Amino acid sequence: MSVLTISPVTDENRRAVIALQVTPSQTTFIESNAESLTEVQDTPQFDWHPLALLRANVVVGFAMIGAYNAEAGYIWLDRFMIDSRLQHQGLGNRFLPLICKYIVEQWPVKDIVLSYNPTNRIAATFYAKHGFIVVPDMNDNGDTMAVLHVR
Repeated sequence: MSVLTISPVTDENRRAVIALQVTPSQTTFIESNAESLTEVQDTPQFDWHPLALLRANVVVGFAMIGAYNAEAGYIWLDRFMIDSRLQHQGLGNRFLPLICKYIVEQWPVKDIVLSYNPTNRIAATFYAKHGFIVVPDMNDNGDTMAVLHVR
């Protein structure tokens, strides 16, 4: 089984991250990685940490961590994606626990929060399978919010 690692996005891996694509049917659910990296620069108040997801030292996915709220004890997991050519190989199922472990090691959080389009049933099922619970009566600009209690 190939070794999976998480690395900050750097000048050396930025082009590979930007080159990653979701399937055409997923483009309405997630921003491009280029847009996400621009958002990192444009919204410093959220202190986004863009991450390259690597399999055997090759960039295969992307995620952003940020909007840490120390008082409430949560942080956002955002823009998690695996390149379209590598989907349906179990990489998302292997990376999500690694990302959650990475978060817990880097920030003293009780909760990891995320959101997804309410029509994205695949995301809903995926995150539920990994322990994320929908937060009733809350949304992120119309998107469903979910939380994973880690402590």
